[in-house]
Amino acid sequence: MSWLPIAHGAHVNWAQPDPLSGLDPYLVWADGTNFAPYGGLKPPGKIATLIELKDGKTVADLVAQSGGGVKLTDIPGVYRAPGSQPRFLTAWPTAAFFKRLKTTLKDVVARAEISLPVVPERPKFAPPSAPHCGTSVHRGIQRKTIIGVIDDGCAFAQYHLRDTVGNTRVCRLWDQEQNGAFSGQGVVPGDFGRGHEVSGTQIQAVINRFTQGNALDEDACYATVNYDRLRRAATHGAHITDVFAGQIPVGSLVGSATMPPTWADANDTASSDDAGIVFVQLPRACLQDPSGAWLDVHVLDAIRYILSCADQETEQIVINLSFGPQRGPNNGTAMLEKAFDELGMEFPNLTLTAAAGNSFSARGHAMFKLKASASKTLHWQVMPGDETPTFVQLWLPQDAHQVELKITPPGLVASPWVKPGDALVSPSTAKPSCGVIYPPRTSRGNHGAMVLVALSPSSSFGTNPLVPHGIWCIEVKNKSATALNKPIHAWVDRDDFNLGTTVRGRQSYFEDPLYDPLRYLESATDDTPGSGALVRRRGTLTGIATGNGALVAAGYRHSDHKHVRYSSAGPTRGAKVGPDCGAVTDQSRSLPGLLAAGTRGASVVRLIGTSVAAPQVSRWVANGRPPPGPVPPLHPDPQLEGSGLLPL
Repeated sequence: MSWLPIAHGAHVNWAQPDPLSGLDPYLVWADGTNFAPYGGLKPPGKIATLIELKDGKTVADLVAQSGGGVKLTDIPGVYRAPGSQPRFLTAWPTAAFFKRLKTTLKDVVARAEISLPVVPERPKFAPPSAPHCGTSVHRGIQRKTIIGVIDDGCAFAQYHLRDTVGNTRVCRLWDQEQNGAFSGQGVVPGDFGRGHEVSGTQIQAVINRFTQGNALDEDACYATVNYDRLRRAATHGAHITDVFAGQIPVGSLVGSATMPPTWADANDTASSDDAGIVFVQLPRACLQDPSGAWLDVHVLDAIRYILSCADQETEQIVINLSFGPQRGPNNGTAMLEKAFDELGMEFPNLTLTAAAGNSFSARGHAMFKLKASASKTLHWQVMPGDETPTFVQLWLPQDAHQVELKITPPGLVASPWVKPGDALVSPSTAKPSCGVIYPPRTSRGNHGAMVLVALSPSSSFGTNPLVPHGIWCIEVKNKSATALNKPIHAWVDRDDFNLGTTVRGRQSYFEDPLYDPLRYLESATDDTPGSGALVRRRGTLTGIATGNGALVAAGYRHSDHKHVRYSSAGPTRGAKVGPDCGAVTDQSRSLPGLLAAGTRGASVVRLIGTSVAAPQVSRWVANGRPPPGPVPPLHPDPQLEGSGLLPL
C-alpha cells in the first residue's frame, strides 16, 4: 500500500510557503479527492463556508480582496445589513476565494472552513445548491417570546401547538431545502436565497382548508405542502418542539412509583399565545450525514433567520439546537461556538440551548500523555458494510511541535511517519481511499494543531475506492527530548444515523482492553480512576457544547436521579468543566426516554437522548426561571423533576 502526497487541486495555494498552515483540513481532503466524499463539486463550484473576519474588517473588504471568489450575492443579506457587521458570517465562495486566503485575504479573513454534507454512494437527496442572496429582510412576528427550533420535521398542525382560539402558534417556518416543504405555497427568503418560507397566516390557511367541523385531515395537510418528513409517525423536530412549547410539559408526562402522570396543561409562558414558534427545517441531504460536517453554515443561518423575526414587541428569544457534531477542538474555540458568543453580545435577550451529546459510552474519545521520545498506539475499529466516509480528529497541545504519527491499515503496510505540514494519501493520488492531513495550524480551533485521518467507505455498490474494515492502528510519537505538557485527544466522528433517515453508516470506535476489562461481568458507569486506558468516557461533549455561548443540557434518570450512561460529560480541553445543567431524559432503567408529541392527532412517542434535555431547559428559561444547576436541588420543581445533573 503506497503513500503519496495528496493531489494539488484548485482550492489550496500550494505555491505559498507552508501552504497548509491555517487551513481547514477537510478542505484539503476535499480538494485532493475532487470533492468525491461530498458528492462532487458541481458548477459553478460554490462551497458553503463559515468565515471569521479579522477585527475591523467588513464584508466590503472581503468581496474586494477575494479576486471574484466571493460576490455580495454569495453572502446572505442578514450579514450585510446597514449598521450591522458581524465577524462571523456564511458565504458560498468559489476556489478563487480559498486560493487567496494566504495572499490578498490574509489581512481580512481570520479563519474559513467548509460546511458540506458527506454524501453516501446512494444519495436520496441532492446537497443544497448555492443561493443568490438579496438584502436583509425584517420579519417581525409580534410576539413577546420567540420560540426558535432548529430541527427536522415540524408538526405544525399538532393540536399541542395551538393557541387559545385554536390556531397554530407556528408563526414562521423556513425549509432550507430548495425543493422541500412549502415550495408551492411559500416564497424563497430573499436575504438567504434558498429554500422556502411561510408565515403563520399561510400555515393556518392550509390547516383551515382541510378542517371540517372539529376534524383535521393531517395527512392531506402535510401532503399538500410536500412536507415528506411528516409521513412518519414521529419526527425529531415534532418531539423537541412539543417538549419546548407544547401544552403538556414533561413534568406532567413523567410519573413515579407513588404518583402517576397528571397530563395537566402547563399554562406557562412557553405554551401561551404570547410565545410564537419559529421553526427552521434543516436540509434532508444534511440530515442524512450524522457527522455534522454541514452544521456550521446551516445552523448559523437558521439562528440569524429566527432573530430576523424579532420586533419591538419581542422581550426574549430562546432558541433550541439538539444537534451537534462529535468533532472539534473541544475548548470553546470552534468557529460556530465563537459565533454563539458574538450572538450573545449582539442580542442580550437571546438564549441558546444545546444538547450535551450521547457519546459517553460510545468509545469515540481517547486521551493520553506522551513523555519524551515515547509513543502510544490507538486501535480504531472500522466497521464492515459502512457506505459512508469515516473520520478521526487528533488534537495536539501547543507544544507538540515534534509529534508525528503513523497509520497502519489492517493487513497492509504502514504509512511513513507523518509530520506537520504533510498531507499523504493512499493507495493512489488519483483515487485515494485514505488520507492524513496534518497542518501545523488549523482553522478548526485555536490552541494546538489538529490531524485529520479520513477514510473512504468500507462498502460500495460501484467502483469507488474502499478501505479494509478491521483494526486500524494510529501510532503517535513524541520525537522531542521533553514531555508534552498537556495530553493529546482523539475523537471519532459520529457515523450512525439520524431519526427518519436511511441507515448508511456504521459507527467506528476505539478498542482498548483497559477501557472496561470487566464489561462481560458488570459494565462500568464511569472512567476508572488511575486506569491506563486510552479510551475515555469523559471529555465527550459535542463540538459545539464546550463554549459559553449556549446553555448545555445533559440527561439523568427520573427514578433515581442518576446520570444516564449515554449522556456526554466534561471536562473539555478548555475552561469549561462540563454541562451547564441537566434534565430528565429517562424515566427509569426499564423505561428509557420521554414521551412527547408525534406527528398526528394526540399521539405521543418516546425518544431517548440529551436532545430531549435541551428543550426542557429552553422551556425553563422561556418561563423566566434561572437555569437549573449542575446538582439536583433538595426540593425539585414539579415542572422539571430533578432539574439537575449528578456531578460529572
